[in-house]
Amino acid sequence: MLSPKVRTPALPPFVAPTNDIVAPATPLNTGRKRGPVTRRRFQKGCFVTEPDGRMYSMFYVDSDNQSKRVKQFLGKLGEMSERAALREHARILEDVNRRRGSVSPAYKGQTFAQITELWRTAIAPNLSPATVRHRESYLRSHIVPRFGDASPHALDVANIQEFATQLRKTLSRKTVINVLSTVFSILDYAGRCGSRVSKVRFADIQLGGSCTNDQRGTFLTRSQVARIIEASPEPYHTLFAAAWATGLRAGELLALSVSDLNFERRTIYICKSSDDATREIRQPKTRNSTATLPMPSALEATLRNYLNHHWLPNSPGLLFPNRRGTRPRLRDNVVRLGLKPVLRKLNIPDKEVGLHAFRHGLATELANNNTPLPALQAQMRHADVRTTLRIYAHVVQQTQRDAMEGAAISTAIGTVVPIGTQTNSQPVSNH
Repeated sequence: MLSPKVRTPALPPFVAPTNDIVAPATPLNTGRKRGPVTRRRFQKGCFVTEPDGRMYSMFYVDSDNQSKRVKQFLGKLGEMSERAALREHARILEDVNRRRGSVSPAYKGQTFAQITELWRTAIAPNLSPATVRHRESYLRSHIVPRFGDASPHALDVANIQEFATQLRKTLSRKTVINVLSTVFSILDYAGRCGSRVSKVRFADIQLGGSCTNDQRGTFLTRSQVARIIEASPEPYHTLFAAAWATGLRAGELLALSVSDLNFERRTIYICKSSDDATREIRQPKTRNSTATLPMPSALEATLRNYLNHHWLPNSPGLLFPNRRGTRPRLRDNVVRLGLKPVLRKLNIPDKEVGLHAFRHGLATELANNNTPLPALQAQMRHADVRTTLRIYAHVVQQTQRDAMEGAAISTAIGTVVPIGTQTNSQPVSNH
């Protein structure tokens, strides 16, 4: 007689042992009293509708290092729709997970760290090396430690706002904006690739104001630049003149080629930039940075004199090559050897003054001269008009100065007398 066939349960797949021992979320039923349930990373809860129409949300909460099951009444059918009850259930679970510090699991196996790797492969090579260096620094120091294991759609307004608020305790407002720009850039790429992401914008995040007195940074005035250019030897004489007359960024200025100058049309074509660290010539900062700028007559005369008497031909055709004529000059060397000595010689404060001070100075001069906003934006080549508006917001317009001067003259009658000084004038009647 054959013995009955016994079905043995299938064994689970083998998992290599690790040093971390993770207890099961639900202990095995051993017949003994159930012990504490380990804290769950993320829970979706359970939505229950009983026969009498009562709807409940069931989930676990942490209490005294234990997880306790909660059954919360939501409403009754007829008084509340099932869709509304499901929305309330989702809201409750979102609040529970937030208080636990939990993030939702990765969508289709994609974490923010994995999306970041895709961004590094597809997007980063198309950015300037300086931009990549800055964003990699933000990723390494702030972003990945916080959101590396989270799913892209878990980075909602609440999580990013909390992240930004924590950063503002130690970082400047501008740095926090740069950090968030890196996050939004990666999320935008993930969304365009079909991943589920949370729709968060800068307008949704509150960062507070800046305590900096002058948010434009250090800038040089027109009179200071005139003295600097006059006191500088070649090639710095022409280099500083071009920096002021065009408002180019340092990398764009040092990457200029002779072929970019058109003396017939009196224009300068901007289409490339030199990296500060590697001196590799790449595309400029933004798409709007590529432009054709006017060549003022004063700059034309300076450039012609420089090319005829001081410029030496070089293989890359650079306008301001290094001494060997092989690649662009290093910005730090231009500032250290060309600009700083002249500033000290002229008794002009040189703290935090670099080539970008020429660009800020030109923007300030144009704004003070009531230059139309479209013309200022075109010369500065700002991709976003709000960047140009910030320049206007920090420049005291001449019309505003004139109005305040007129008000001060009309109210300043006689001699100003300090408070408490006795005068011969009759007191004003109280009647």
